[in-house]
Amino acid sequence: MRCVVTGGAGFIGSHVANALKQAGHDVLVVDVNGKNVCQVDIRDTLQLIDVFRQYGPNIVFHLAAVADAKKALADPVEVVTINVSGTTSILQAACRAGVERVVLASTASVCGAMKLGSIDESEPFLPTSTGHIYSTTKVAAEFLAHDYYQLFGLPFTILRYGTIYGPAMWRGLALRAFLDQAAAGQPLVVYGDGSTSRSFLFVDDLAQAHVLALKKAAENQTYHLVGARSVTVKELAELVSHLLGGVPIEYRQETSKFGDAQYRGMEMNSAKALRELGWEPKVDLQEGVQRTIEWYRASVQNPVG
Repeated sequence: MRCVVTGGAGFIGSHVANALKQAGHDVLVVDVNGKNVCQVDIRDTLQLIDVFRQYGPNIVFHLAAVADAKKALADPVEVVTINVSGTTSILQAACRAGVERVVLASTASVCGAMKLGSIDESEPFLPTSTGHIYSTTKVAAEFLAHDYYQLFGLPFTILRYGTIYGPAMWRGLALRAFLDQAAAGQPLVVYGDGSTSRSFLFVDDLAQAHVLALKKAAENQTYHLVGARSVTVKELAELVSHLLGGVPIEYRQETSKFGDAQYRGMEMNSAKALRELGWEPKVDLQEGVQRTIEWYRASVQNPVG
């Protein structure tokens, strides 16, 4: 198939683009950054239409977005413009260019707008709040995908990511923060008692889910893509410390979590993705962290070129 990956020069997008290529698909990366990419701002609908018509993709994987929750609070207008208006531009361009389906990257944090308890893909959003502007932009993007199907007949697939880690991960994510601290000769800093849990998922496993999402069964479906088990921040810090030869861990009182998006991925599971797509995580936490450490040493501490 011919595939477009928006945001394909970024952390997750680059892995998705590579996985699609390795599976034998033709891939065009659309991004505002990076080398050897089609540089387009996703808010430029007319340019997107031209690109899609010229390339003729079967599927558009829409990953381009502002994913940093703290940035969403620092500049809400900009983030809403990119995440909501940009998604609308992608959907509109896909319609105009005859794209067969759009696969939309979403997030586990949209579950902040759902009732407490076990959450599956059929759980409706409540008419209250997600608890964060970033999460609300992703809810809006999901609604837009449904609207474009109902109004214009554009099929979609929504993939809700858990906490993703792995090579090329950006600063600010927990594991990357630990590696940066260790590289600087500092202790690994855990805020609070470290009991907060996340459903960590290795980025290569996530990328493979995108390949499987090309299946017809995924059309007009939503899938949760999360790790096999919940992991506390304390457990992650202890694993990193062990793999790095005993780096000290320092626990600090957290006065505020302002800026963080609500995350309830630990209540989610990927049973539907396993049942319908045959997808499940393959890389356990220790292997994934070790592979990320190897990338960090080669590409961040000792970059070539």
